[in-house]
Amino acid sequence: MLLYLNGNIIDESAAHISVLDRGFLFGDGVYEVVRFFERYGVALELHTQRLARSLSLAGIEGFDAQKFPQICADLLASNALQNATIYLQVTRGVGATRSHVPSTRLTPTVVAIATAVEPLDALTAPQEISAITAEDLRWRLCEIKTISLMGNILHLLEADRHGASEAILHRGGFVGEGAYSNVSIVRNGALITPPIHEDPPILHGTARADLLSAARRIGLPTEVRRVTLDELKSADEVMISSSRRLVSSVVSLDGRPVSNGHAGPVSRALFHDCCAEIRTALVSRESLSMHS
Repeated sequence: MLLYLNGNIIDESAAHISVLDRGFLFGDGVYEVVRFFERYGVALELHTQRLARSLSLAGIEGFDAQKFPQICADLLASNALQNATIYLQVTRGVGATRSHVPSTRLTPTVVAIATAVEPLDALTAPQEISAITAEDLRWRLCEIKTISLMGNILHLLEADRHGASEAILHRGGFVGEGAYSNVSIVRNGALITPPIHEDPPILHGTARADLLSAARRIGLPTEVRRVTLDELKSADEVMISSSRRLVSSVVSLDGRPVSNGHAGPVSRALFHDCCAEIRTALVSRESLSMHS
């Protein structure tokens, strides 16, 4: 496998990072994950904008987020991949010693890895998953997509112990987000999702934005507002959105079925619309390529 490291595409076996890198020592870095279908990056512009935001909020200087799309293109071409997820990580860099505060401005360490995934045609229905609810024990700066994921991992380990694959997190009785996803519910025929600028804080999810756009395209009413834990547990449908999975339906919550225990009609409609929108983008790109 070929990967990107600090400006070069190299074989994984030749990739070396110092043990003094602050990502390794402190989890001091940010990341992005983009899913590509036939080398089309879903919401790539939004991912690039969010990367720039994370870098700014984290105070990491020396890497231009606008390089991200070209890094992705080079990495896909080098590995001869059409359908993949690309993970990009930017740490603050390597210090002379292990020190909480670096004594000088460092050069960021930038790594990107491409992993082959199934093509769009293989996505025929929203994945059905089980989830638990848990009090959110992480830090409050969730809008930064940080590589410091211990809090998320602890929640996911707890979910795994209960036979679930996601933990839906809440604070003060209000739903925030999942350990790796954004959360939405359906009540009385409307799609409802928590706001990104209020408490509890959540990640500015690109798949969440796509989900809201899909709802508007199919004429589904939407509400962006705080969601109580009771509303979550009594919802007609519960779904999560993420770059890797697009839309997944939560069919079991805390060991109890959601509705009839299967993906609901709204989840299915939103999933198929998201897939159709990607197909439209692929056709449009092909048309532009033919006329250029």
